[in-house]
Amino acid sequence: MTDLVSLLERVGLGLAFIGIFLVFQPFTHQLLYYGFILVGVGGFIYVYSTYLPRNPGKRLKPTTALRWLATLVGVVVFFVLLSINLVPILV
Repeated sequence: MTDLVSLLERVGLGLAFIGIFLVFQPFTHQLLYYGFILVGVGGFIYVYSTYLPRNPGKRLKPTTALRWLATLVGVVVFFVLLSINLVPILV
């Protein structure tokens, strides 16, 4: 499991760095759009892969897995609702 977690972290960081490169490139605006998407996806993968367990020998309790899942889903839902409420105020 540790190899999978570190692979996910590296993939997330790689996507984020490619996205940053695409954001700062001077060639086309279309790559800028994809750069922002890659930064978001790469950051999401990296941040959420840090919540995965790193001890494969220890058995994971179902309550612990449910708490992790509820926390991760709760954070995403919170920021989505926050952005839905803030966008009309800022526009």
